[in-house]
This record gives sequence, structure tokens and C-alpha cells, in this order.
Amino acid sequence: MKKQYTLITGASMGIGRALAEECAQRGRNVLMVALDGPELHTAASEIGQKYGVETHPFGIDLTTVDAPLKVYTWCQENGYIVDMLINNAGFGLGDILDLVPIGVYQKMLRLNNQVMFELTYHFLPHLKQLDKAYILNTSSMEGLMPMPFKAAYTATKHFVTAFSLSLREELAETGVTVSALCPGPVVTNEDGLKRIQRSGRKAKLVVMYPHQVAPIAINGLFNGKRIIIPGVMNQLMIVLNNALPLSVRMKLLRKIGKGIIPKEEG
Repeated sequence: MKKQYTLITGASMGIGRALAEECAQRGRNVLMVALDGPELHTAASEIGQKYGVETHPFGIDLTTVDAPLKVYTWCQENGYIVDMLINNAGFGLGDILDLVPIGVYQKMLRLNNQVMFELTYHFLPHLKQLDKAYILNTSSMEGLMPMPFKAAYTATKHFVTAFSLSLREELAETGVTVSALCPGPVVTNEDGLKRIQRSGRKAKLVVMYPHQVAPIAINGLFNGKRIIIPGVMNQLMIVLNNALPLSVRMKLLRKIGKGIIPKEEG
């Protein structure tokens, strides 16, 4: 039987690295795609040595022209059979819409949406040929609720969620399972921790760490969940949010959004 691989974007740190480690812990070979640098190569080396699996790093700026196609070509040229595609790379920020340079938004839209779409498009014919294959797209809780003062970011994550749900139904008669991962606040670095601390006790009730999110994500994917929301409190928040009238919901979300600007997140 030929070796199979999990391909993860944004794999050098944060949720992406935690997902790579979780897959490796389960005996899966991992292809780690991220910006080229010591973080990527160190992560690949450490994970491979720790779990005794193949880990191959591929350093690339995914926002550059044809980058997703280059990732696919790299896999083809090296004979890597990808049976699990994890589109995790992305970033976001919160602020008043027109105070952020347009170039930042263009890069966000490219990475959060277009790259995810293009990678899925290139790998899909191959995935459909396998008896069993998986696609996991990292969205956000904000992909389930429109957050004022994060209009562009939350819109990109709504795209991820809608794309995942729609594609899943298209592939219902194939062996490909598609899930959307919708985490709440996740601490991925020291700056993120400081932002959570500034947000008060309520934020700390829902915050999670990458190593907590990763096993929930992979278990949810293997169990065929459409939407994976790590954390009981986060799940409850979504239920309560959906139960509110839209006008009330948006006033509440406006208050929450206004309280967290300016904010960046990975």
C-alpha cells in the first residue's frame, strides 16, 4: 500500500502546528506548508523525530500568484498521495473598516478564501479517486455570526463555512468528507494571550489553546461532523446567539466587537 499524507497549510505555528502534531501522533505522515523560515523546518524536524513519521516542509508564501498550484505540483512530483487536506492558513484583524490599508484586506481575502479554494480545487480530483479522504477547512466562530468591527475577517470566515457545507453535500456520494473547524478565541502567541487578558474574565471562559483544539478537530473530522466547534461554552454561545432576534443579536455583537478593537489574530 502506498504511503498517504496529510497536507496542512499554516503548519509552522499555532493551530496548524498543533494539527500537524495531532496527525503525527496518530501515525499519519505530514506535509507541512507555511512561509519559509526556521519555524517551519524546526517544527517538521521535531514532529517527525518525536512520532516517527515522515514530515516534509514546503516553504512558500501562499498569497503569491499560483502558489496553491505550486503546492499541488510539489506533491505530484514527489509522489505524495494526499488523503487529508487541511486548509488552515489565514489571518485576521479587527478595526474600523476604512482605517486599514486596502492591501491588508486584499492579502486577507487571498489567503483566507482564494488560497483555500484553489488548493481544494487542485486536490479534489485526486481525493475523489480514493476510497476515503478528508478536507478540513479552518473557519471560526465568527464564520457563524457577523461580527461588527471585523467585517472583512468575519466575511472571509463565513465564506469558509458556507463553502465547506456546500462542497460537503456535493461530495455526499463520494468517499470525501468535508468539515469546517470553527474555534473561538485561541491563544497562539504572547500577544494573543495579552489581548485575552485585556478582554476580562468572560473572554477567559471561552479561550482555548492550540493543543486543546487539535484533537477535537481531528476527531470531529473522522466522525463526519459538518461543523466542529471546540469547547462547550463556545457551542452554547452559538446556540444562544442563533436564538436571539437578528436586531438584538447585532446590537450585542456590535458591543462585543467594539470592545476588542484594534485586534489581530492568526
